Amino acid sequence: MRLSYAKILTLAALFAQSEALAPHEACGTAEVADILFLVGESWSVGEGNFQLIKDFIYSVILSFENVAMGKAGVRLGVALYAEKPRMNIELTDYVTIEEVLVALRELSFQGGSAKTGDALAFVADGVFSPAAARGDAAKIVVLITDGKSADSVEDAAVALQDRGVTVFAVGIKNADRNELRKMASEPIEEHVLYTQEFLLLGNLSPKLSRRLCITASEPPRPTRQAMNVEKIVGPRDLLVSEQSYSSLRLTWAPATGKVTGYHVLLNSLSATGQLISEDQRQIVLDGNKSTVLVSDLKPDTNYFFTVRAVYADALGESTAVKGKTTPVPPVTNFRVIEEGLFSLKVAWTPPLGKLEGYKIYMPRSNRPGMTYEQILGGDVTSHVLGDLQEDKEYTVSIYAVYRQGPSQPVSATGRTLKLLPVKSILLQNETTDTIQARWTSVRGASGYRLTWVSAEGSVETVNLDDTCTDYMIPGLQPGLEYTVTVNPVFGDVEGPVVSSKATTLASSAVRALKVTDVTVNSALLSWNPVAGATGYRVAWGPTPEFFHKDRPRQLALNSSTTAYQLRNLAHDSEYVISLYVLFGSAEGPGITASARTSPLGYVSNFKVTSFTSTSISLAWSATAAASGYRISWGPGGAGRGRGVAKSQYLGSRGLAYRIDHLLPNTHYTLGARAMFNNSEGPEMTLTHRTASLADSNPIQAIRDLRIVDIGVNSLKVSWKRTPGVTHYKISWVPFSGGLETSQIIPAEIIFFTITKLQESTTYTIRVSSMIQEREGSPVLLTAKTLGLPKVTQFAVQESTESSVLLSWTGVPGASAYLLTWRLASASDLSTELLGAASRSYRVTDLKPRGIYSFSIRPLFGKAEGPEAVLTEPIVGSRGNPSTPAPTVTSLPPVTTRPRSVGSSNARATPLPSATAMTLRMTPATTAVTTKASPPLTTLSGPICGKFKADIAFLVDESSSIGQSNFNKVKDFLFRIVSYFPRIGPEGTQIAVAQYSEEPRTEFHFNQHEGRNGVLKALKELQYTGGNTKTGRGLGYALKELFQSSKGMRPTVPRTLVLVTDGQSQDDVLPPARVAHALGIRVIAVGVSRADPQELNSILLHRNLQNVFYISTFDDFPHIIREVIETICSHSPHSGAQPQTGEVARQDMVKLQQVGGMESNSSVHDSASADPEIQRAEGPCSPWCSKAPKGEKGERGPPGQLSFTGLQTGGSYDPYSFAVKGEKGERGLPGKDGIPGLPGRPGRVGPPGSPGLMGLPGIQGDLWLTLGRITANYWSAPFGS
Repeated sequence: MRLSYAKILTLAALFAQSEALAPHEACGTAEVADILFLVGESWSVGEGNFQLIKDFIYSVILSFENVAMGKAGVRLGVALYAEKPRMNIELTDYVTIEEVLVALRELSFQGGSAKTGDALAFVADGVFSPAAARGDAAKIVVLITDGKSADSVEDAAVALQDRGVTVFAVGIKNADRNELRKMASEPIEEHVLYTQEFLLLGNLSPKLSRRLCITASEPPRPTRQAMNVEKIVGPRDLLVSEQSYSSLRLTWAPATGKVTGYHVLLNSLSATGQLISEDQRQIVLDGNKSTVLVSDLKPDTNYFFTVRAVYADALGESTAVKGKTTPVPPVTNFRVIEEGLFSLKVAWTPPLGKLEGYKIYMPRSNRPGMTYEQILGGDVTSHVLGDLQEDKEYTVSIYAVYRQGPSQPVSATGRTLKLLPVKSILLQNETTDTIQARWTSVRGASGYRLTWVSAEGSVETVNLDDTCTDYMIPGLQPGLEYTVTVNPVFGDVEGPVVSSKATTLASSAVRALKVTDVTVNSALLSWNPVAGATGYRVAWGPTPEFFHKDRPRQLALNSSTTAYQLRNLAHDSEYVISLYVLFGSAEGPGITASARTSPLGYVSNFKVTSFTSTSISLAWSATAAASGYRISWGPGGAGRGRGVAKSQYLGSRGLAYRIDHLLPNTHYTLGARAMFNNSEGPEMTLTHRTASLADSNPIQAIRDLRIVDIGVNSLKVSWKRTPGVTHYKISWVPFSGGLETSQIIPAEIIFFTITKLQESTTYTIRVSSMIQEREGSPVLLTAKTLGLPKVTQFAVQESTESSVLLSWTGVPGASAYLLTWRLASASDLSTELLGAASRSYRVTDLKPRGIYSFSIRPLFGKAEGPEAVLTEPIVGSRGNPSTPAPTVTSLPPVTTRPRSVGSSNARATPLPSATAMTLRMTPATTAVTTKASPPLTTLSGPICGKFKADIAFLVDESSSIGQSNFNKVKDFLFRIVSYFPRIGPEGTQIAVAQYSEEPRTEFHFNQHEGRNGVLKALKELQYTGGNTKTGRGLGYALKELFQSSKGMRPTVPRTLVLVTDGQSQDDVLPPARVAHALGIRVIAVGVSRADPQELNSILLHRNLQNVFYISTFDDFPHIIREVIETICSHSPHSGAQPQTGEVARQDMVKLQQVGGMESNSSVHDSASADPEIQRAEGPCSPWCSKAPKGEKGERGPPGQLSFTGLQTGGSYDPYSFAVKGEKGERGLPGKDGIPGLPGRPGRVGPPGSPGLMGLPGIQGDLWLTLGRITANYWSAPFGS
């Protein structure tokens, strides 16, 4: 019976094991030897075979049981290796064979890629190096491996044998026998052992044991010195990388020796692997190259590459490798990106490489045998296939076309759309004038058409884009049923229609939302109830500026609630509050208000009441809503070794505290802050020094410090006089931080006005008494300047079906008004910027029955004042729209009681300090005789649009102004002149003179005939400085500017505008009287240190509305509009009034004494020009309606020539009017005084002082002649 091959192997293995376990022939001749077992543990070995290797080694070691072990005998070791070698049993670890065998059994398998060359080098350099090896011992290595090494072994094996080491190579199974022979010692046949199976490894044990015994008994082999002769090795490790369809990269390890170059030979291979000789190429490279990119190859082709080193006298070794180019790449990500009813749009990602284009291919489903083909350029990445059938599936293919040929096709499948309607339409959130429509989107639709039809038959349509799936239908009528339809649109094709019905609500929205009782953390909302409402939704949250302090919140309230307390608000934060009406699941239009919570309160009137060398007593005023106070104190150097800051908490009733146990003559920082439950208010601090032990006379603190007046940009403080002090020191700084400002004032002053402050800003103010250089303890208080004012009496004066007329009361100092309005149910906002003189505006094109929200806020340059808001339904005619509105500059509030306005800001915003306002009636103004005031309207057109006059500016350039402020004066003049649209002989003429010590003319009336020339000249004004001699400047202007020879027109009004910042150093009254006598209107603008009484005297205490005063040069923009209105006003009340009576007579005499008037000059009859002197007779007032035109009168006698200017010839001083004459008669008593500037209007003052002494009288005949001249001058019309 024949045995199978498997059974034979099994029997052989059992026999081998029995032999391995059988006793070996013991070695007894070995004396001194070092034996190392070097074992490969590659992955191919595995755990089971590794155990067989250990059994093999075990049996070999047992053959040395009868020899001496240790330093004087045989030493045994084991090293394992894979990618890296490691010593497991050192030669010096054990001195008995039993210990070695135990350690052998404990070896563990790790696995890896076997690198035998590295392992041999490790043994040669580490174990048997000259320093580590025993010179008298035989050195033996038993190498056990089951495969080919992953690295080169030849050099390492030679190096190991050169160390005198005998190498036995034991190969198992897949071991490379040639490699074993390269590693083993001579003779090869004695030192190489091989077996085909691990199970048969035991068969080699006796043979290996005998040979080891013989080698260990022999003297050690001699070592050989390594030869430093470089071995010539050709290029190796040739690799192919960076495969593409037209190139491959070759990389190799350089050849050794003096390589001069490389030859790269390439041949393409046929399908059977044969070289194609006609397709052979050679590339020559420099010797320093080790890589090359081989280009211009064929796509998808196998190549055979040979790299050979070139030396100076010969060709070196070569290495070869095969490589294959890739096919030309197709497009990627080919897809259908858009389906249409009759089209498909495809897109793709272009491949890398130089393309010539693309080819699109698609079979025609409706035309068998026909195909769609399209050639596209290489820069195209998408394409639309048109003329397709609806709801059909298509397969589209694309080729990338290269110079080498087309790529493989890539296909995508798409289906054209079917003409479908929207799946459903939902009508919801019905309000009185809106319905929200929602529908499902239709894939591929380019848009939607939404149509709604009312029960009354009105039809409206809107076209929406493809992104819309909902729409709020606006402008509906309350309580009506609407049919709403929607259909998708596919380009020019419309889809099926889907419809639904809904009815708008008949009720209205909340009309007024009020915010009251605003505290640090709460506010009370209240509103009017809405009939039919099922509830309300309140939403509130901080404005973006305060997002970091609180979050938006909302809640729903039942229908019976009309007030709600908002709690847990952040302090000092602006909130937007919205209220919406709920009708079941629908939500009506909302109304919005805003409010700002109060800041945390601070301690006021914080002061030191008394102090000693060891104590300081403090006091302060109570803070509203404070739950307690915290007092802190510490020496000026607290924290630096001089002491630690301390604090004390007091109850809400504690308003004083005494600090004891202090150090004498030491500065302390004292602080006080109000407590609000878990929050602390801002801290108020002051510093104070305790008295020295020798100081018995401390400076007394001031008493009764308080704020007596608050303005937008100023605070006025007062206190009681402190005996014995020489000065007071006042310091102020913004509470939030900034630069502190101080000023020392004399002891006689007990009040002080702090100016140039920021509006709506809290300041900390400290006032202390001083005796010479010593300063007492300061008293501290805080105050806040007023905010910008808001518009008041904002109301609807008149309403129609599509418009409303809004009116309001003007805000002093406002430069413009910003009016906004929007439909309550919409978000689109309309705005209109109105001029400062506007007091009403008609808003048109409103939707009937819509509810609108209107708001207005004043503008102050770039700053915006608070907003006033009202909500108004457009329900039809109200008021009297047929009544024309008069054109006015400003009017007092209307007498009718307007609808109340719900303010959008819960804070009460105080108005700034009062400003003098004058009502200037134009000739077109008519008296209001109806019971209800007519609607207000704005000024029509520019106020200086048709103004014709000669205007001279007399500008102070004294040293007190400075260059910076002078630039602001030039800007002020520049803005005024900019208001005149026409400058020249046919419009307004401008002249400018400057004065200080010596006046000078910048340009005359006839020097510039266009606005650009005047504006350029104003920019080029130069500043020189000097003393302030306003009287001299006035005289110069009258005699040098107002001359017909220099452009002055005798037939137009003449105005002199004076700008000065200080009190004159000479007499201003004589030239002022001459100006008024000549009919030249004077407008005086005073700045800073200008004397208001002097300005009034320049105007002879008449027409004081022509006097303007500002505290700083930065305030020019606040008065510019009013100054322009004054200049351009045609009212006789605003012009210069000619003098009558004795004063006029004396002024005329003085004119003749100082040079007189020209012989042909005359003055108008004052009685005919002043409406206060000449009154209309009869029952009708001077402002009666215009009477019918009368018949043409007879031609009158020729009039005399008008005023052409003062004479400037002669030897007199042209700047002086101070010619002393004889004593005149006693002047008339002066008029009652008026409130001074600046400041709030005061009560009427006591009778003024006696008037100035009159000029010397003249002879009767001369007076009669001048009287006739005066009468003729004022009676002749201008322009005759």
